[in-house]
Amino acid sequence: MPVARGGAPLSTLIEPIARDLERLDARAHDQAHRAGRPAVVSFTVAAEPVDPLAVFDGAAIVAGERALWLAPDEPMALVALGAAAVLTVEEGGERGQAGEGSGRGRGPEGHSGGGPRVPVSRSDPLRPSAGPPVGHGRGDEPAGPLAAVAGALESAWRSLCAGSLVDAPHGVWGTGPVLVGGFAFDPAVPPDAAWVGFPAARFVLPELLLTRGPQGTWLTFNRVVLPGTPGGRQGDAGWTFPEGVRLTVPPAGRGPAGEGGRRWLSLLALAARSAPGATAGGGPRRRAGSGGDGRRPAAVPVAAVARPDRRRWTEAVTAALEAIAAGALAKVVLARRLHVRAGTAFDPGTVLRRLRAEYPECFVFAVAGDGRGPGGRGVFLGASPERLVRLREARLETAALAGSTARGASAAEDEALARALLQSPKERQEHALVVRMLRETLAPVCRGLEIAPEPRLLRLRNVQHLHTPIHGVVDGVMLPQLVARLHPTPALGGWPRERALAFIRRWEGGSRGWYGGAVGWFDHRGDGEMAVAIRSGLLRGAEAWLFAGCGVVAGSDPEREWRETALKLQPLAAALGVEPDLGAEAGAGEAAHGG
Repeated sequence: MPVARGGAPLSTLIEPIARDLERLDARAHDQAHRAGRPAVVSFTVAAEPVDPLAVFDGAAIVAGERALWLAPDEPMALVALGAAAVLTVEEGGERGQAGEGSGRGRGPEGHSGGGPRVPVSRSDPLRPSAGPPVGHGRGDEPAGPLAAVAGALESAWRSLCAGSLVDAPHGVWGTGPVLVGGFAFDPAVPPDAAWVGFPAARFVLPELLLTRGPQGTWLTFNRVVLPGTPGGRQGDAGWTFPEGVRLTVPPAGRGPAGEGGRRWLSLLALAARSAPGATAGGGPRRRAGSGGDGRRPAAVPVAAVARPDRRRWTEAVTAALEAIAAGALAKVVLARRLHVRAGTAFDPGTVLRRLRAEYPECFVFAVAGDGRGPGGRGVFLGASPERLVRLREARLETAALAGSTARGASAAEDEALARALLQSPKERQEHALVVRMLRETLAPVCRGLEIAPEPRLLRLRNVQHLHTPIHGVVDGVMLPQLVARLHPTPALGGWPRERALAFIRRWEGGSRGWYGGAVGWFDHRGDGEMAVAIRSGLLRGAEAWLFAGCGVVAGSDPEREWRETALKLQPLAAALGVEPDLGAEAGAGEAAHGG
């Protein structure tokens, strides 16, 4: 198995890689011309270690397209820079009718915006007569909200990678052609203005992917060549796959291949010499929530508006409890958002460093949108404690994460809270519902399913959860299919799934966007990892939208659930270096254990 420890210094790689990229690019143009379809080239080399966060932060001045993935408590990290190609599925629209070649790109004007039509439930989520009582396993639960979107994306990715020219080390996870991005929580709900640039699904094949893992540091350079598309930088070029998946090749991805390689390696060499918390040019950043050196400054008071407000929240939870009592629902997860306005722009790099330092047990992630939104390109980021699914060489890993309480101010109080959580009938029932759903959902595609008999505790800095790991083996399944089967689990949507989603659409008001969706990566073999996008927020200039949710089951209390969401909002607010009036939102003293 290849090991890249002590890889070549970046400065020595620039010219050899530039020559190799030019050679491979010429082969790709020839292949695209002969086959009449897009061609993918992917070339991986070992390199000296660099700080992924420094690379992500430093790239802000030259790369609008960028993403970061830091796995919990292990050396796996990905940094995606630039866009060799972007695969997008928009909300709504008609399912694409054309074949692979019929939509070859005329740039943005050739894009109809079409995509898989997502059905919206029109049923009344409060009516108990819609179907059999909950609490009994049923094999005919409707497909999840991502079924059409994920299926179309997987089909397009398979087609794009067919016949690809890949030069990557065998057995090194996260190298070769890798898509990085995410799915919206519910594509049936149109995104509001804050979520412009974050459609139903958006995944980027980066021009450069930095992979850090147990086997060292690796650099993957990617190119996508469209048939009949000349080089140059005059607008986007595109291709439409069946089912409306749009492939876009931005101008930067069509310039001379060697020039692109030199540009990215020069950036990496600079980032490798930059101190954490500094810009690529070495100067300090002074933005909202930034102390310039990466240390947390005093919190800055900001204007904040909660949606829904407290009255509407109480109404929604009360309606959910009525539906549960009537037998229409077993559980529904309600979320709320906090819209924060600061005096100056937020700095994603500083926020991510704080999240990584405070929550090493979590998936720390960041994905930049397409730049169309008000205030420029948004960055969706967070620190999620919940893996949706990991797939590597047919081995599947997921987990049930439901049921939570605060951390204690002392060791004795912490243990008392943990015991109460483990012994709570309400929390155990909520957790058991998630475990049952995962078992029933995975059984048709998974053999040798291993589920821990009892939940354990997952302890984070400000909250502790009930946690049950799940393992199994699948055959002939790619990651997007598993995402479609699992999303949303009862921990993020509720149960039965379709009725819970209908209730959320009716009562929450506004779009969750990518909050609660799936974010992560997968490669050309279909292996990869996705996290549930919770404990997250969207940054756009001096504005931020923070999200948190909680499960409503029999015995829930609107006031207690409000306080739980306030507790979950705190980590990101603290990482932003701002101080919204959570005390007033949560009730005096209720947020004392926050991050």
